[in-house]
Amino acid sequence: MRNPFTYHPKRCVNETWWEHCKFTLHVSARLYITSLVFIVHGFFPFINIPKWLNLEDTINFLKEENEDRESKSL
Repeated sequence: MRNPFTYHPKRCVNETWWEHCKFTLHVSARLYITSLVFIVHGFFPFINIPKWLNLEDTINFLKEENEDRESKSL
């Protein structure tokens, strides 16, 4: 019987459970902060969104993180 905690990380990106957990926490923290800033901006449009949290930079962040993972699985 395969271990559900290690099967996906090992099969998809050749990571340990802990490496996979750190990656997902890192990405989710960034997206959480971005979401909070956008919610505040929605209520207070005069508060600017920092460049590193704008949509374009967030998309680039996700692309770079994904590229790093793809290179690990090769």
